[in-house]
Amino acid sequence: MMTAKKITKDDYLKLIEEIRAHDRAYYGKAAPVISDYDYDQLVKKLETIESENPDWTLSSSPTQRVGESTTTGFKQVKHAVPMLSLANTYSEEELSDFVKRIHKWSLREDIDFCAELKMDGVAVTVLYEKGIYTRAVTRGDGKKGDDVTANLKTISTLPLKLDLKDPPDLLEVRGEVFMSHKAFRISNQKKEDAGEEPWANPRNATAGSLKLLDPKEASKRKLSIAFYGTAQDSSNKIQSQFACHQFLEESGLPTFAKRHRIKTKKIEEILHFSREVEEERKHLGFDIDGIVIKVDDFALRAELGVTGKSPRWAVAYKFAPEQATTTIREITVQVGRTGVLTPVAELEPVSLAGSTISRATLHNREEVERKDIRIGDTVLIEKGGDVIPKVVKVDLAKRPKGSAPWTMPTHCPICDSEVTHAEGEVAIRCPNKECGDQVLRRISYFASKDAMDIEHMGPKVVAQLVEKGLVKTFTDIYSLTEEELALLDGFKEKSIQNLLKSIDVSRKTTLPRLILSLGIKYVGEGVAELLAKHTGDIDALSSLTEEELIEIEGIGDKVAESVVTYFQHPDHLKEIHRLFHLGVKPEKIKTQKGHPFFGKTFVLTGSFESYSRSEAAALIKERGGKVSSSVSKKTAFVLVGAEPGSKYEKAKKLGVAILSESDFSDML
Repeated sequence: MMTAKKITKDDYLKLIEEIRAHDRAYYGKAAPVISDYDYDQLVKKLETIESENPDWTLSSSPTQRVGESTTTGFKQVKHAVPMLSLANTYSEEELSDFVKRIHKWSLREDIDFCAELKMDGVAVTVLYEKGIYTRAVTRGDGKKGDDVTANLKTISTLPLKLDLKDPPDLLEVRGEVFMSHKAFRISNQKKEDAGEEPWANPRNATAGSLKLLDPKEASKRKLSIAFYGTAQDSSNKIQSQFACHQFLEESGLPTFAKRHRIKTKKIEEILHFSREVEEERKHLGFDIDGIVIKVDDFALRAELGVTGKSPRWAVAYKFAPEQATTTIREITVQVGRTGVLTPVAELEPVSLAGSTISRATLHNREEVERKDIRIGDTVLIEKGGDVIPKVVKVDLAKRPKGSAPWTMPTHCPICDSEVTHAEGEVAIRCPNKECGDQVLRRISYFASKDAMDIEHMGPKVVAQLVEKGLVKTFTDIYSLTEEELALLDGFKEKSIQNLLKSIDVSRKTTLPRLILSLGIKYVGEGVAELLAKHTGDIDALSSLTEEELIEIEGIGDKVAESVVTYFQHPDHLKEIHRLFHLGVKPEKIKTQKGHPFFGKTFVLTGSFESYSRSEAAALIKERGGKVSSSVSKKTAFVLVGAEPGSKYEKAKKLGVAILSESDFSDML
């Protein structure tokens, strides 16, 4: 009989490093590589080892801290009341044990519990002073978090003034920022159109959106928020969780619907509620990953207290992800707008989370190799964030004999061009810009709502135009005639005139839209706006070097290289100038000439009282200034806040003008 392997301290340290790596992927990059359930099991294993070997426990162990980290570029704010994480349970037995513990610890039999949804988003705390929205901060490490006041201000359902006649002088409410499934699908489509990796699920998309330094870009992600509790209340009127929800409603703060919260003394009713919620989960339109059970009475909560990282009076009961088993009939390859080849699993149709699934993206070659996914395999699938079908793992016991590892084709499945793989990139690409699928997707992207916004020119119309050889490039759109459009199936006089009118209207556009529509790799909406604001016109943009592009705050190495490469291609410049010749006229970005900031380069360092960095940068750019990330002899001003870094010292050495926050406000 085999005996269990004895855990060594080296095993313990390796487990800590494994969890830390997952933390970096989940919190730092918003790109997890394992499921929440699998992550929680690793943490439980760590907790067990530490309970059996208390002298091994490191103060920096993942069990000793709240998971999220703060983000560079945001002002950090200390929480007046720490934001703790919840202990997790995965079975009804564990949930019953929690209720029994509360009765045992409190020495009471008559205890009310409140059960409510557990949103799968990003925890935030929001401060209102005399009913006015003042500040929003992420959980961060539980003791301090990122100041995301400007980004949360863009959430349409968040009231900037409470709907109360006599609001508390100070009210701090806690909630969860999340993204609806509809907003998630739109956001992911935009990322794919820009040649970027899509988000794995809505939670990661939300986290990534809150990390954006430009609130205007964050506003396009269409985030939502739901509040579930208070941290500070100067009126001291709220004394229970159930009363808290009623107060939130009266204040105009979005909270859970009445059917999604209950107050009860009985574990049976909590379990019944959890089953009802789990059944409804697939129809909600947003992600939850369980329910939260809390002691209702705030006074009793204070008696029960907290552990190092979790309150004793609450627990999360997490649902297992909805999964199904099916087989892979085939692995096909799609070619995207920028030439990226994406493997797709063609599945035996199976019902999952209320819909029939017959396809699942395999993301890229590395993903297929890592999971060793093969044609004919029996696989477990689930909906990532209950939205995107994905293959979780292969059942190796059911693998057909003689199956071979899948390999990415060496030639494009559409045009047969030899594929390329750039160093440092995961993506495999078809280099042929004339490849049929690439042309089709490029033209569709150019005409899309976020780009040139040509009405009546959806993917089906574009497919016909490309198939019939009427459109091969962007400029061909503006040369279409009535006679040519009459060749399209189903196109009569009204359809022809509607499309021609829409094409004509699109000639008058904005510079950010035109830049976006060109389909430059890695250039999405936010980057297009940055480039437009910095340059003012296409000619200026096309003449920038990589070094000059990197100087623009928010533009990284990959984007800079991609932009320069695009404009170095003579065919691209010829196409753009032909667009202008055919009447496409983007409006120039207007800036305040004559202002002291006009034409001057700023560098920001330290934290500020009156502005976030993104707000200060926006004010500078509105007045014709530029914002750089590094100090040089070309720098005109270094704006210095509290606790400045090395940029301040370098500015002093170079003799660059130093501005305090007060100086900056005066110059504004």
